[in-house]
Amino acid sequence: MTRLLVAEVRKLWTIWSTYVLFGILVLVDLAFGFAIAFAPGGRRRGAAGFVPHGSSQWFTNIFSVLDNSRLLALVLGVLIITGEYRHKTVTPTFLAEPRRGRVVTAKLGTAFGGGIVLGVLTMLMGLIVGFVLVGVKVHSCLTPVGVQQGMSQALCSAQHGEYFVANVHNMWHDWSRIAPGVVLGTGLFAVYGLGLGALLKNQVVAIVVGLGFTLVVETIVGAIWPTIGEYLPGQAATALEDAARTTFRGGTTELLPWWGGAAMVLVYGVALALVGTFTTLRSDIT
Repeated sequence: MTRLLVAEVRKLWTIWSTYVLFGILVLVDLAFGFAIAFAPGGRRRGAAGFVPHGSSQWFTNIFSVLDNSRLLALVLGVLIITGEYRHKTVTPTFLAEPRRGRVVTAKLGTAFGGGIVLGVLTMLMGLIVGFVLVGVKVHSCLTPVGVQQGMSQALCSAQHGEYFVANVHNMWHDWSRIAPGVVLGTGLFAVYGLGLGALLKNQVVAIVVGLGFTLVVETIVGAIWPTIGEYLPGQAATALEDAARTTFRGGTTELLPWWGGAAMVLVYGVALALVGTFTTLRSDIT
């Protein structure tokens, strides 16, 4: 098994698509992080669309949105196994190790490790975004008529508002609370992606099904049947982040406990991989 794991890791780090995914991850994380950070702070005389800039909940919103990296982890998991079929390397792989279940097990371990690396990189990007925001001292004032961006502390006090300024304490507190869940959820979502790839084998189909189900089907099911939606892979992975239980408007979201979410995503990935191993992967590949 160790030999198989080493071989799979070597494959992963010697193909260009891995580095493309990592590059996309960096760009997307920075774009999403700063987009949420500098979004309008609220509407006058109405419910705030976003919390005041510089507050602790503001940092929570910024870091929570980075969990979108798990979609790229899903793609990574799909590529790890479907790439063998696309590039016609599956035949020598199964000739070297005819026990296909062992090959899939090694790929599951590789997918989880690759997903963890993606999650760590994601939260490092979040940390960079956080330090930049602290460095430029983003601030705002919550007045009786709404959130005012860029208002000085003196003017905020004169209008009987609450002054917020980005600081290291709030940033680090929220980052350290969210980071473990994002990293673990990203790793488990790569396992889920590999399970889809093992079942469907076709690279494009597996990616479209995985992303479509997560972004479209889960959203619809979660809106109509919340008690069912929390058991689906996307919301189960979100449950790993304690901060994600609070929405932008201050409400709460019903999610599984963090360990329940982790177990559900793992079950999806392993179950799909098992079904794929005993059905599609056992078919003739020549």
